[in-house]
Amino acid sequence: MVITKESKVKIIKLVGITEIDEKNFLEYISSWQVHSDQISPSSCDMKHLTFSEWKKEQQALQKDGTLPAGLVRADTLFLVEENGYILGAINLRYTMNDDLLKFGGHMSFGIRPEERRKGYGFIMIKLAFNTLRGNGINRALITVSRDNKAAKSIVKKIGGRLENAYEFKGTVIDRYWISL
Repeated sequence: MVITKESKVKIIKLVGITEIDEKNFLEYISSWQVHSDQISPSSCDMKHLTFSEWKKEQQALQKDGTLPAGLVRADTLFLVEENGYILGAINLRYTMNDDLLKFGGHMSFGIRPEERRKGYGFIMIKLAFNTLRGNGINRALITVSRDNKAAKSIVKKIGGRLENAYEFKGTVIDRYWISL
């Protein structure tokens, strides 16, 4: 995808875990820490693993035969610039279990803190729709904390329809369905 802003052309694309390098990934993680922000999606939290251990763990989630108990097949994709700079990440789940139907849905996403409010969340989700459709999903569930105004704005902009809301650990969670 090509973005043109203020006479600058920026080429960005959505890539899989095998196409990111350690340096850019660690800089991406560091950005969240510098801003004292919780890493989103949580699949990008390395949990004290090395980069190669984390990558191997994430790759195991991509195939049904290698899934830990209770988890569903998922991919973490990255919105990157040509030089590998990571703008954001999105975790896609291809089936739903009871927990994901309540909290999490088909996708969770996050934009690098210093790159927010530039339209990247909208672009990343729209690009991710192709991957979901390619995996047989025509309707996706996204759950959003009611107080996350930025995420709610993106979800509404991409056509999310509020189904209902519920309370989870003191936070109101809105459940949106999106036709792909």
